[in-house]
Amino acid sequence: MKCPKCGAWNTAYLPKCTRCGAPLASNTQKPHGWEEAMHKKKPALQVVEFDDGEDNPIVPLPDEGGAFDPEDLDRAALTDELEALKARRAEGSRRIEQMKMQAERVLRSTQEAQIVRPVPEPGDEALYGSDSVVVRRRQQARQTQYTQNLQEEEASEEAAPADEERGYFGDPAARPLTYVDDADAPVYYDGYTPDSGDQGALTDEEYMPRRIQTRAAREDTYETYGAGRRKKNRAFKVTMTVLIVLLCCVLMGAGGVLAARHFVLSQGMQVRQDNETNVVLTETTVDGMPAHTLTIYGKENATVYLREMGSSYVIADGKVEVTVPDYMWYDTESSTFATAVETDTMDVTITPFIRYSQEGDQYQLDPVEFTIDVPLSPIYLLKPSTVRAEVGVSIYEVSINVQKGSTVIIDGTNVSTLIRETGNVSKNVQVLPVGDNTISISVKSKYCRENKMEITLTRQPQEIPLELDATVLVEWNYEPISAEEYANATEEERQTMYIPSIGGTTLPGATIEVEFPHRDLQVDPATGDFSFIPIFTELGDNDVVIRASYEGMADSVITHTVYYMPNADIYTRRAWDLDSQYTDLINYISIRKGIIYTGTGTIVRVISSAPQMAIMDIGTDGFEKLVMIENSSKTTWEVGAKYRIYGDAYGLYDTMPRLTVRYTYLAE
Repeated sequence: MKCPKCGAWNTAYLPKCTRCGAPLASNTQKPHGWEEAMHKKKPALQVVEFDDGEDNPIVPLPDEGGAFDPEDLDRAALTDELEALKARRAEGSRRIEQMKMQAERVLRSTQEAQIVRPVPEPGDEALYGSDSVVVRRRQQARQTQYTQNLQEEEASEEAAPADEERGYFGDPAARPLTYVDDADAPVYYDGYTPDSGDQGALTDEEYMPRRIQTRAAREDTYETYGAGRRKKNRAFKVTMTVLIVLLCCVLMGAGGVLAARHFVLSQGMQVRQDNETNVVLTETTVDGMPAHTLTIYGKENATVYLREMGSSYVIADGKVEVTVPDYMWYDTESSTFATAVETDTMDVTITPFIRYSQEGDQYQLDPVEFTIDVPLSPIYLLKPSTVRAEVGVSIYEVSINVQKGSTVIIDGTNVSTLIRETGNVSKNVQVLPVGDNTISISVKSKYCRENKMEITLTRQPQEIPLELDATVLVEWNYEPISAEEYANATEEERQTMYIPSIGGTTLPGATIEVEFPHRDLQVDPATGDFSFIPIFTELGDNDVVIRASYEGMADSVITHTVYYMPNADIYTRRAWDLDSQYTDLINYISIRKGIIYTGTGTIVRVISSAPQMAIMDIGTDGFEKLVMIENSSKTTWEVGAKYRIYGDAYGLYDTMPRLTVRYTYLAE
């Protein structure tokens, strides 16, 4: 609906204009008579009766004062109005679609617009050498044309019929305006946008409608505004320069004050430290582990803060004592402020601070520096006994001794859960016939740094495959039987002498030779399997050499070491009393070597731990009898404990007999 006062368009249902507030004519007019009649009348209920055999039904007449009579209506007029409404609805839908298409074209034109050089027109040929003049001339022409179109449009709106005032959109065939007088509405250009550097191009204020200004007036305004602005900028720059200089002076003064304050505090701290505080460092132990105690003497109720440990303490009775185990500095599993190290020693620095009151300043004391030892996780190699050994089996058992609770990794496998009470742990590793096989071992014990070692198991390449069974025994605990005893024994006696055999496999058709006392060698030429029973006569390690021969190939040799030790029942029955034979053993050690002895005594001291070697006193009645013993049993000796031992004579150690102990029992 167009406002009769300001000419602005409003929605039809609004009673007043949204721009000037004037009442709209359409909403002040009274409704037509036929509209009021339609709203006042009510439809009546009619009952049409149909009788059999009658062609025309009986329609009763409505009562007086009832609803309107449909026969009195102008049905042709109603039909025309309905058709007009349908046509109006169709026209509205078409116009909405047209507006949507126009919006899409405008959006697409803004996205795909390209700035092109204007094509000269007939009137521009003389001035074609200057693009800015041509552009300005065309813009002025478009502006003049737009003003004329706007005036014609206003004149046509004044002469518009009443139907258009109620919301008719105008002639659908008329070209829609491309410029609107609304700052928030989109502005559609003619496809050409002059460069910002064109001095002759019109500005937005010159080109847009109802914002037209002359170039001269605009330039005068710019000069006047620019001069005032330059004056303001000059004053602003001077002010900012003065402020920056003042700020620099303030910062320099503050820095000087802080430096002076630091100097005064440092001098005061030194006086306090000399007169009231004193730090003493002493070595001690905690649960048998090395530790250091830091004792700080100072004023009562003063607070001491240790920066590296992140903890505070209050001085009571004139001092505070802080004991820190050494492992707290390098064992990351036991301490949160520990640092992992890989060296034998570690330099530690503790920086104490002291505060004499809750509101007072905190003063730094002289740092405390000391060096601690970083123990290495112990590893005792049991099998093989050296870091390099030659083996002849594909599966070899590597055995070591460690501290209980350690983390042990052998050949990439964590075997920590397999550690026995004695600290022994083992793992079967594969040994290939390729020469050197490197096996890695890693042990991390509590309160120790990680220890790593590598052992090399050598297995020579073989032309003739020769392999022992994976279950071959490495310890022998049977009664020693000599070849002569076995030869002179009867069949029944030989049956009681049965012991397990050593077996393996080789190339079918190869010859097997055992270079060690043995019996019952059996070789299957079809499969290459072989077995034999060794005959052990010497206690301890026995090297069993097996050789395989085949025509046209180099011999393959395997050396298998077996630790021979009869079981305790057999071994202890042959023991002599060490106390009574002590003097004879010393005098005739050369001929008593290998004889089994037993004795009861107390461990005086331990000489070494791998293997464990100790001095035992077996004397009675106050008479000292010392024996050097090497532990080959499964019991770990402790100083001051009393044991009963069984061992075989080995030699002398500085005027003392030396025994290799095979079995140990705790004595009462």
